[in-house]
Amino acid sequence: MSIWTHNLKSTEFLPEHTQGEYSGMAVRVGAGVQNGEYFNFMADNNIAMVAPGPSTVGVGGGWMGNGGHGNLASYYGLGADQVLSAQMVTADGRFVTADPETNEDIFFAIRGGGAGKESNSLVGSLLISWKGTYGVITSLVMKAYPSLNTTASSINFSIGPGGTLSPSQTEIFWQGVNLHYKFTEKVVAAGAYVWGYVYALGNGTFRLTSSATFPNKTTADVYAFMQPLYDDLNRIGINITNPKSLRSTPYASHRPQGGASPAETRYRSRLIGRENWADEELFNRTMNVIRKSAEGGYNVHLICLSPTKEVAGWPGTTNALHPAWRNAIIHSSLVTTQQKMTAQEARAEEAHIRTYTDMWREVTPGGGAYMNEGDPGEPYWQQAFFGDNYPRLREIKLEHDPWGVFWQQTGVGSEGWEVKAVDDYPHSQNGRLCRVDS
Repeated sequence: MSIWTHNLKSTEFLPEHTQGEYSGMAVRVGAGVQNGEYFNFMADNNIAMVAPGPSTVGVGGGWMGNGGHGNLASYYGLGADQVLSAQMVTADGRFVTADPETNEDIFFAIRGGGAGKESNSLVGSLLISWKGTYGVITSLVMKAYPSLNTTASSINFSIGPGGTLSPSQTEIFWQGVNLHYKFTEKVVAAGAYVWGYVYALGNGTFRLTSSATFPNKTTADVYAFMQPLYDDLNRIGINITNPKSLRSTPYASHRPQGGASPAETRYRSRLIGRENWADEELFNRTMNVIRKSAEGGYNVHLICLSPTKEVAGWPGTTNALHPAWRNAIIHSSLVTTQQKMTAQEARAEEAHIRTYTDMWREVTPGGGAYMNEGDPGEPYWQQAFFGDNYPRLREIKLEHDPWGVFWQQTGVGSEGWEVKAVDDYPHSQNGRLCRVDS
């Protein structure tokens, strides 16, 4: 076994690397490398790699271990699809390599089968490595690709004073939202990634904002591709213009390094599959859930992507990623900012938002959820976060960590333990962690 002796912040470019069915460029990256450093490394070596968005997210931690989306998700797959091998420390203290030929069960599990949640801080990035589900990942070998350019096209329209539409044009606004997200099926099929929100601004006012990032498309190509959507929006009375001032920029460029600002944000997520586009009635019901959620005062975060098996390639097709990802077109989230509240108030808020998340589940019966942006109070978390992979993942967990050395709430095998909370907050971790009586 080859042991890479560099530290957790090291990076190494491998111009030629062969692993099983893969032959091409790769990188070896320490588990403590943050995304800003990752992009600087790409720029220095004139390559591209699948990566998260924020500069302070740790590449080798929960981002990869739980799936890992980013601007190239519809083009090259998710973060979990990029891993060719990993070096890690197991619960019994062994330093091992996990790849398609060695410790294959662990290699399957760590790629999408759960890890600590992604973090936006250096300390969090390192703690993720030390609090994984199956062991402590110290380094990864991941696929690398030729450098590429991306072209972004943004859409914004709103309803309310000073907005695109007047307060009396509520129905036109929601028709526009429907047209936009109907069109995203074509956008992600073209290899693009859409980052957007439907914001609830209060007093019956709302704003849609989104940006579609197209890899390896010229500005003229993107302009022509997006024009039919603008034509449809103009036809119903949303008078916005397809911008001709689009810019094609390098995907990998140097980024300034800096810390993240703390935020008390909570997500409840759901993956929406392509069957919701194939069935017109189901699509309309889905969009109505988005509308009801926004009218209920919640911001709705909608990331559109298509990380199919064909896009992921080998060995991404053999990982523990929730199968719903391969069918997804939207990763949706209800977003709230946590306010300081009493335990009783927190429980009331939990019950209130559950009425909306239940609506999401009703229109996505075969869907799942993204653990990094999921609900710690997800009532059906085994199915939501892991799908049909859960029984196999639990067997792997029990085989390699029967002691429960690595534990996280809603992680594989976590139901064997419970927090004896000393307060009455929902899903509190303020207390002792104890084994569940068998």
